[in-house]
Amino acid sequence: MWTIREKYRNDPVFYRLVNCMVGYIDKCQYTPSEMREAAILASIIYTNRHPPDIRLPATEDALKVLESFVCERPNGDSNTKD
Repeated sequence: MWTIREKYRNDPVFYRLVNCMVGYIDKCQYTPSEMREAAILASIIYTNRHPPDIRLPATEDALKVLESFVCERPNGDSNTKD
């Protein structure tokens, strides 16, 4: 695992991202604090758009039981065509 400085030196995409951010700070368009806030907000927005798919085995079992309950007819027959 690289340190942040090693990543900066060895990953050209990360290098460009960091230099772009430094450019915004150098041009006084944003303060370092605003850049940190923007990076955190970008991470939050991404996470909200791409929630992790966490499925617990107990949840899967509970959903199967619920599905079988919902799909059954009142007389006990399954919800399939005759």
